[in-house]
Amino acid sequence: MKKILLMAVALFGMAAATMAQEQNANRHFDKGYTADIQLHVTAINAFHITSSHGYNFGGGFYLGGGAGFGAEWEGEGVEGTPHYVPSLFVDARWSMLNKKVSPFVDMKATQYIDLTAGATNYGVTPSVGLDINRFSIGVGYSVRGSKSGWQVAVGFTF
Repeated sequence: MKKILLMAVALFGMAAATMAQEQNANRHFDKGYTADIQLHVTAINAFHITSSHGYNFGGGFYLGGGAGFGAEWEGEGVEGTPHYVPSLFVDARWSMLNKKVSPFVDMKATQYIDLTAGATNYGVTPSVGLDINRFSIGVGYSVRGSKSGWQVAVGFTF
């Protein structure tokens, strides 16, 4: 437990040190390469971890792509059959204000590959949320094939 706490404090310290070097209050207003990592939890019995890499065009506009991996359960809760689902996606995002706390809108178009069922599926996820320094929290609605549901995501931008 002490090691996990020490690691979390060290990561927070590194994030704070890199934030001190930024020109703009909002990272998405700096032109150039950027990346993030996110954890998504959806109402369709799923969780996904994704990483997006792309370009900030300034003015809060970002366009990128990425990959992820997750698990979904067929049936009720985690008692059902697990399906392992890697994904590839394109991500467009607009962070609205050059402030430390800024609202954003985001749209992901994704191809899901269900390794358990041997099938592919496509989906879109529009979402809204808040950028808080390098962290973000968002709420969206994931639609793919016959499944759809609300999604909550938390992320960290590098």
